[in-house]
Amino acid sequence: MPSSWQVSLAQLAGLIVVLPFSVTYLHLYYYTFISNEYCFVGQHTSLISGKNYNTDTSDSILDSTAAANNEIISNNSDSSQHDVSQLFGIYTPQQNQKRSKSKKNDRRQFHQTYAASTTATSSSSRWGWPSITQISDMVSSPTSQLSHKSGLTKTLHQPVGGNSITFVETKETRRWCIGSTSLGDGSAQWCSPDFTNEPDKKTIYLYPPSGVYTKQQSSVVSSLPNTIYITCPAPTVQTQPPPKKTRHNEQLFRENKNIRFIARHPATVLLLLLNIGLAFHYWNQRVNPALVCKQYSLIVDNHEWWRGFTGATAHFEPLHIGFNMMSLHTLGRELEGEFGSVNFFLYNVALVVMTTIVMMGMVYGRIRWHQRQNSNGSQDSKILQLRETSSVGYSGVLFAWMVISTLEREQATCPIPFFNDVCFSTYSFGQLKFNIAPVVSLFVAQFIMPRVSFMGHLAGIICGFGLHWGWPPIELGSANVLIGGVFLFGNLFWRKGVVPVVPLTPPDGNDHDDDNQLLSLLLESGQDGIDGILMSLPGSGDVEAGNNSLDRDESLSTVDPFTRSKEKKKEREMAEMRRKHKTVESIRNLIGLVTVLSFLFFDWMSSIVLSQCLLLAFFIFGTRSSFIVWACTQAKVENEIITPEKQRCGMIWRGFVMSCVLAIVVDGMSMAGWILLQTFISSEKTKLLFGLVPSLLFMLLRVASNILGMVIASKVLHDMGQVSYSSGGIFVSVFSRVLTCSKAIGDGVFLSQRPLWTAFEGRGIRLGGGELLARISRSPRSS
Repeated sequence: MPSSWQVSLAQLAGLIVVLPFSVTYLHLYYYTFISNEYCFVGQHTSLISGKNYNTDTSDSILDSTAAANNEIISNNSDSSQHDVSQLFGIYTPQQNQKRSKSKKNDRRQFHQTYAASTTATSSSSRWGWPSITQISDMVSSPTSQLSHKSGLTKTLHQPVGGNSITFVETKETRRWCIGSTSLGDGSAQWCSPDFTNEPDKKTIYLYPPSGVYTKQQSSVVSSLPNTIYITCPAPTVQTQPPPKKTRHNEQLFRENKNIRFIARHPATVLLLLLNIGLAFHYWNQRVNPALVCKQYSLIVDNHEWWRGFTGATAHFEPLHIGFNMMSLHTLGRELEGEFGSVNFFLYNVALVVMTTIVMMGMVYGRIRWHQRQNSNGSQDSKILQLRETSSVGYSGVLFAWMVISTLEREQATCPIPFFNDVCFSTYSFGQLKFNIAPVVSLFVAQFIMPRVSFMGHLAGIICGFGLHWGWPPIELGSANVLIGGVFLFGNLFWRKGVVPVVPLTPPDGNDHDDDNQLLSLLLESGQDGIDGILMSLPGSGDVEAGNNSLDRDESLSTVDPFTRSKEKKKEREMAEMRRKHKTVESIRNLIGLVTVLSFLFFDWMSSIVLSQCLLLAFFIFGTRSSFIVWACTQAKVENEIITPEKQRCGMIWRGFVMSCVLAIVVDGMSMAGWILLQTFISSEKTKLLFGLVPSLLFMLLRVASNILGMVIASKVLHDMGQVSYSSGGIFVSVFSRVLTCSKAIGDGVFLSQRPLWTAFEGRGIRLGGGELLARISRSPRSS
């Protein structure tokens, strides 16, 4: 029977790894194979090494007399390889509507609609496996109508020649073949194995079979690959006769528009449920809006940054939630298919952060402007109003999406109700577009409803233009990078004194920047070393020496059993601190090694690499801060000094837990994309150093190391009292399950085997009789 920590580990892995993996896999499978009927054509690569099986096909033709022509042959081979890359990409059925499976011998051609960008000059040909955001962007490109995507598709991904997959049936064979007349080698074809089933008039050939396709025609000298790989929907054939048409069957197979909307727009549905569910929760619990709203004084001065999310998703009036959700439904139906569901959801999260930052920046600018206008303090009431003004609602994000929708329309936009003749066109300035209609909508909304947040909507408009102009890139705007990056950046430069932590100065006056040297100095010097270093901290000079030092008198340590017991207790505490710090340092080194190896396995500029770098930075700062708290605790420093250090340490580790959960979730989603779309990724990424299997194994190792770091962070937070389940808080409310599971794992794996104290130790004293009275009489009496 598994122990409690093993059950907690299974629950934690299922919550942050298995669940995101399963949801992403099902969504991508529906989007690619069921909704769009994609067939992916790519290189035939090894699952282990990632190398192409057809890397060198011309060596067998070269002889010893052709050594002087090696350069020419190599150039021709590169040209041919570039030509065959035109065959890779996405193929879709010829007809737009869904085929009817009731037709016999329904064999449509699959034409190439998206050519892979495997040229050396393409930015997408960087080595390394991509993140889920990059995968979603690549898959949504064929159907996207966004201006920046459609332009890229026309210039870089336009297919050359008539590439198609057709069903070939003769008296001897029946198989699917892919070919093109533009490869410079005649009508080269790659065909699937012959179907082994006997000819049957009832057999319906639905899709080309997935697998290896072999070249059928070749010339004397050819560098075209012998095999290519194709992945198509399943099943490939249907041998059962179609069901009879009855009224009951027609009702069963009738398309449900609501279910179709949920399947095609999962991100929009999730955002709708989130906002409506939170609105009902706030109404049911009678939550005060001041507890969750956006407010400058609370976000900037009190550093309650989580209000950016709670304020954006909070609604307290029926009309407010109604208008916002209708707008979200309309904009999501229009734009989610263009961006891809994954990227659309992540951009919504990014816009919540961006609109909050821009809004706080505008409020800060107005406050500074009023302070400069009147330095005598007459504008204190206006400044106080700006600092205390609260706002809630998702409309800031919706205004950003409204800007993108306006810029993507070909026709003019009419933003004023009942004035259909007042319209504004979109103007292009190179790659940038601009339309004044969203700004007009802002003033119209302000005129109709004076209570709406002007700066909140204006922040959304600014972020909408920035997003359409390409900033931030999707990899920087991903939740696992943006949220952790803003949190770490804010602690480094905004909330000064939090990170890096207060440095420790050894008693000799020499700075020891290396934690290992500092730890060695402390442990070698024992308690006196800790006392000397901690005496250099601000405010610790008034600590009594008797409380921070031990009496090292050998006579007492060898005669008095109580003194010897105290010495052994101190030694055990020092050993415990040494063990904890060594454990944390080992895990820090493991996370650092995993971070370095990530640059070899994954795309350097992907979010999965950037997020791992953030985790390493959090863990380094957390290790330094934890060591200071442990040293202060060991020396029994007064609470006025140790409490701020605990708060700083808690903030760092909370940031690590939050970033770690987001990073692991995105890692699980990326693995789902690799497994399902391996063929398409191999056609887009020509420089994969490792195959699918080693990459998956390394990703699992990385997830395990990050979970181990999260276990350490949770245990440190609980031991320092920085997690309170009774008082609650946004951090505990969101990550309560993660914290409890991590703490259970930490207690089961890292629990100390020896107690820090014992009930009895040393030579015992017999109670009763004259020995006890004699010892009492010999003891010195205090005056």
